[in-house]
Amino acid sequence: FNFSNTGAKPLIVEVATAECGCTTPEYPKEPIAKGKQGNIKVTYNAATAGAFSKKVTVKFASIDEPTILTIQGEVIPKK
Repeated sequence: FNFSNTGAKPLIVEVATAECGCTTPEYPKEPIAKGKQGNIKVTYNAATAGAFSKKVTVKFASIDEPTILTIQGEVIPKK
């Protein structure tokens, strides 16, 4: 997930948490400068076949409401 800092101050990702242990978010630990871009990488452990939809909650400093990211897809068994 790519994002841009359109604010006047550096943007800080305080935390990104997944709803389950099968999903792992990676987020920048350094502030994102005004006008610059950042990236949150979300990895899903596809251990079970079938459809999935997982949420990651991202909390930015100085922003009250968290941002919810959703990944979804379908794991197809190897033939």
